[in-house]
Formats: sequence, structure tokens, C-alpha cells
Amino acid sequence: MVGLLWAAAAILGAAGLSKLAQPASTVHALKAARIPRPRVLAPTAMVRVAGATELAVAGYVLGWGGSPAAALLAVCYLILTVVAWRMLRVSPGQDCGCFGGSSEPITRWHLLVDIAGLSIGVAATRWPQPSVLDEVTDQGAQGVLLVGLSLLLAWLCYLLMTALPALGNLRAKVADR
Repeated sequence: MVGLLWAAAAILGAAGLSKLAQPASTVHALKAARIPRPRVLAPTAMVRVAGATELAVAGYVLGWGGSPAAALLAVCYLILTVVAWRMLRVSPGQDCGCFGGSSEPITRWHLLVDIAGLSIGVAATRWPQPSVLDEVTDQGAQGVLLVGLSLLLAWLCYLLMTALPALGNLRAKVADR
């Protein structure tokens, strides 16, 4: 289960880093989905705060592990699940804004990855998992392999959210010819 948790944290951290670096696509996605923002923060500042929070939670999960970190991961994925569901209902096909400048339309695959992240966070809250350093220290080479496989899983989930919908769109264009 620890590898699933780390993969979910890696995806969350990558999305947070992207929101910090390029918040404009997320601002646009939130406007398209008609998601209200607090009056205190400008949209760009709000997205950057959200990105920094996602990055911090990912770092907490990977750096310290345990139930509190997993609970925060679950909360982040709960919010992402609600936003993805709202976007699918209000503005299907809209760029999700999760990963900065690239264009990833919101799809059911995206929603499923968010639900999986939520489920993993909830399960890891019940059954606490170690940090990356603790696992690598305890397991040695097997721990390093686990880290690599977790990163591979994170990459595959990223592709599930981004490349698979793009491939489906290309396939539809070819089929129309």
C-alpha cells in the first residue's frame, strides 16, 4: 500500500508545483466550472496557495508518513474529486488546469484517479504508512525499487489523465475520416 500512497503523493506534488509555476490554466478552469472563490484572495493567489498546499502535503506524506499526513492527502483528493466532478457536470472537455501550461481536458479518467487518491489516503489513515526515508533505510535496495515503481505508477496515472484522453480524441478524428 505504501507504493500507492507515494504515487498519489507524487501526482499531488507535481500538480501543486505546476499550479505554483503556471496558475493561469487553473484559474481559467475554475472560472469555467463556476467554482466560487473567497473574496479575500485574487484567483491567481488562491491557485498559488492551493498549489503550495498540495506541494506541502505531498512533501509531508513522502517525508514523514503516518496517519496525519495520509489524512491531509485524503482531504486534498476529496477537494480535487469534488472539483473534477463539478467540472465534468458544468464544463465537460474543459482543460482541468491541474498541470500548468499543458492542456488536459477533464474526463472520467481524471475523476477516477482523484477517487483512487482519496481512497488511498483514507486507507493509509487507517493503516499508517512509513516515509520514503524510513522505508528505504529499512528495506535497502528493495526500498529503492519501491520508490522507483511508485514514481512509475505516478507517471502512468498522469498519462491516464492526460495522454489517454488526447489519444481518444485523435482516434475519433481518424475514425471520422
